[in-house]
Amino acid sequence: MIRSFNVLVLLMAISTSAGCSRKNTPEQDCLKYANANVSRLEKADDGTTTVYFPVNNGCGQFNRFSEKKSGNTLVITVQAIYKGCMCTMDIPERKATYKLKETKPGTYYLKFVSGENTFEVDTVVVK
Repeated sequence: MIRSFNVLVLLMAISTSAGCSRKNTPEQDCLKYANANVSRLEKADDGTTTVYFPVNNGCGQFNRFSEKKSGNTLVITVQAIYKGCMCTMDIPERKATYKLKETKPGTYYLKFVSGENTFEVDTVVVK
């Protein structure tokens, strides 16, 4: 009798804990950031560069550029943001426009990260 009671209590505890889950998951729980590798560039006559990059699913969008400068060379990383819990399982290509902020005359080399130790390079001349 005591043994069957213990089994019953154990089964009830397991079924109760299995039913526990968060309901109405807040949007913040479905927000992620990740670096994205640049797949190609398009240079415009006005000195801007259109940067194309794939994201991991349909929720991926452009978030920001991160820059590291060394002399006249800038290494630029694209950061993507993933908003949403339910995303399509495709790998869409997104684009963003990069504008060099330098005003000092010179030739600048923009190295957009496209993989581990690989880059898509653009050259911008500021007059």
